[in-house]
Amino acid sequence: MIQPDPIIQSQRTALRFPTESDRDAFVALRQSSRAHLEPWEPIPPSGLDLYSTAAFERELETHNTDREQRWLVIERASGTIAGRIALTNIERGPFQNARFGYWCGAGFEGQGLMTEALTLAVQHCFTPTNQGGLGLHRVCANIMPTNIRSRALLQRVGFVKEGFSEKYLQIQGNWEDHERWAMTIERHHSER
Repeated sequence: MIQPDPIIQSQRTALRFPTESDRDAFVALRQSSRAHLEPWEPIPPSGLDLYSTAAFERELETHNTDREQRWLVIERASGTIAGRIALTNIERGPFQNARFGYWCGAGFEGQGLMTEALTLAVQHCFTPTNQGGLGLHRVCANIMPTNIRSRALLQRVGFVKEGFSEKYLQIQGNWEDHERWAMTIERHHSER
């Protein structure tokens, strides 16, 4: 099946919307990465199993809306799904802000793919809408302080720590503290 064009790509990675033909590979990657991902992921209030075909169906339903964008991270050399980046809570008007969530499949860590992918995602967020981007002013990500890899990823991409929120989000049934990280378009342009 022909895959959709990437939204944006680098030498090694591409971001694109998911399609029906991605179902099996996506679910297989999620399931094989469960032990690696589960410690950092909330349990949805709906009870949706995040490692199921139903979870992939939700990805398809919400992959390109006014409030959410969901992109597969593709390793270009093999065409393999390596992870996913979600941009949620997109707010327009005077705020022009959104929140990142992301995951990297087991076996793809430590290769720099997520650094490239998140860099591409930030670039797409800050590209003006008349140039095909989202035209945002600010993006943020919230991570557990114990998620060392995620903190290092955000630092490599140029995010700055803005603060700390006690018992911020329920992860696996426990209220967990989170660090708040963000980047503005001004910071992004100054680091280029």
